[in-house]
Amino acid sequence: MPFLTCDAKLPLMILEVLLGLVGLYLILKGSEWVTDAAVPIAGYLNTTHVAVGLVLVSLLLSLPELLVAISTALNNHLDIGVGVIIGSIIVNLGLIVGISAIIRPLKIPRHVITRDGVFMLIATIVVTLIVLGDRTATRRDGIVFLLLLIPYFVNIYEQEKTLAMKERRKESDMITKTLQFTGKIGGAELVIHDSRVIFLAGIAMLLIGAQLFAGALITVVTSLGVPDMLIGLTLGALGPSIPTLAAALQAVRRGYDELAVSETIGSNIVTLLMTLGILAIVQPFSVDSITAGVTAPALLIVTVTFFVFTMKGTISKWAGAVLFGMYLFAMAMEILARFGKL
Repeated sequence: MPFLTCDAKLPLMILEVLLGLVGLYLILKGSEWVTDAAVPIAGYLNTTHVAVGLVLVSLLLSLPELLVAISTALNNHLDIGVGVIIGSIIVNLGLIVGISAIIRPLKIPRHVITRDGVFMLIATIVVTLIVLGDRTATRRDGIVFLLLLIPYFVNIYEQEKTLAMKERRKESDMITKTLQFTGKIGGAELVIHDSRVIFLAGIAMLLIGAQLFAGALITVVTSLGVPDMLIGLTLGALGPSIPTLAAALQAVRRGYDELAVSETIGSNIVTLLMTLGILAIVQPFSVDSITAGVTAPALLIVTVTFFVFTMKGTISKWAGAVLFGMYLFAMAMEILARFGKL
């Protein structure tokens, strides 16, 4: 009888996985449509409201992670959501920036380091200390995370005033290109007739896609017995990060090498503070000993290493290989630790 039950569940699991792939596709296309619809807004902002454009890009790039994390949390698999958030940071810095730098050394403007890089490092340290202090994230902590975004946004606005017009034009161009590249792996360009319709359709696709993708992750966890946090850190983090990866590779291929770094940092800050903050408010959580001893240190080490490399003004191919290697090592350590091999 148990054999029949297991056999009967197999087609359902396969169906869930297939729906998860459909969800991943919807996340990819939804991100493309949402960001494409925002291009006219970026053009309107131009060089007069660069700060607004930077915040807009960071928020839009963080949407997939936010929706998947919230969806898994609401389905009583909070650790998957936490894993998605932490894993996406490691993916962005180790996998995306690492591969981009291996393809082409990445130049980083000084103001990106002082405006975004420093704040990302500080935010990572603060979040790590708060969560690991008593291994819990309360609603109060979630509010603190959200409030930390305020000085970041204020800093963006204040630094915009110090940029010369040439730098503003370059920053504005970066914003537009990020929106145009996001989610595009290949194929025809989307022709927009009504940006509002496209934007709403993209949001709908993201919502449906996140729900389907989250359902597939939960099915893998329940059917195969894989730890929630591990699924979140690996498959859960990789899926929503595809639009950012697509944008970075498109940017590097077309010569906009600094875009792969500058917008990734902003996205990381928003993902870490906003998504984790909302998650903690929706459902306070605690972390286990492996997260405290392996996952959190990996997040901090990758972030610090990335920041050290950016201080040189260029992330070389060698540095990219180091970051990529750190991503692979971090994931290998997670797998070994979660299955009791360490």
